[in-house]
Amino acid sequence: MPPPARSSQSSPASREKNLQLERLRQLRGLMLLAFAVIAFSMWRFGFSHIFTPGWWRLW
Repeated sequence: MPPPARSSQSSPASREKNLQLERLRQLRGLMLLAFAVIAFSMWRFGFSHIFTPGWWRLW
């Protein structure tokens, strides 16, 4: 016996869950991208050029 056919329209709860998952994936992707940019800048310019001695005293 074949499986029952699914409706082409999903329920509002299902759509909301899919939207929530998509937002979570976007957030993870943006955080990964930000980490990659920071890691590359630290590797390229060096820690001492990004955080100069005494940088914490500027606050």
